Amino acid sequence: MQSMRHGDLKVWTEEWDGTPVVGAEGEIDLGCVELLRKAASEVVRLKPKSMVFDLRKVSFIDSSGLGVLVATRKQLGHSPGAVTIVTTQPAVLQSLEITGLLRIFTVLANPAKQPANAT
Repeated sequence: MQSMRHGDLKVWTEEWDGTPVVGAEGEIDLGCVELLRKAASEVVRLKPKSMVFDLRKVSFIDSSGLGVLVATRKQLGHSPGAVTIVTTQPAVLQSLEITGLLRIFTVLANPAKQPANAT
């Protein structure tokens, strides 16, 4: 697992049953969105069929963070399920709903696949 930190945002990459995952903890805003963008770009470069954003520990996401999600989906292809977002955070869900992005992403409360080291 690779991990990067900037201020109040921590970003990491891992795999869940062979599916690449970009995880984040904290607040995603213009000041630190580059960490998320860099991690997502590294995953996209590998050309997976699908990937997951684990945002269960993200308390806030602004339009720059949402832009990374949209750009990643566009780069992987517009197929349903290309990008899955895992979260139950009210602020993240509200941002996705207000912007209409709930209609284009698969959003799950819990990951369908757990990391190999999950307990």
